[in-house]
Amino acid sequence: MEVAWTESAIESFCKVVDYLFVEAIQLFEFEVDTTIERITSFNQICPESKLFGYRKCIIDKHNSMIYYIVNNQLLIVNFIDNRSQHLY
Repeated sequence: MEVAWTESAIESFCKVVDYLFVEAIQLFEFEVDTTIERITSFNQICPESKLFGYRKCIIDKHNSMIYYIVNNQLLIVNFIDNRSQHLY
């Protein structure tokens, strides 16, 4: 069966996709900012990672942030996909 899209369908589909991307990006940024605020108040709030000295905070079900504290500075090391094989 052949599928055909009208110009209107393509335009409206693209608007929905754009909206979803923007919403997802804004939500992720909000979660990262909130996590950073929590860490700055309680720097050991997240559990230690597999690597000594690093800590791993879950941002959402798919993403985590790796960080460590040195000289009263929060150093964000990496963002990882929780579903992947990684060092942390």
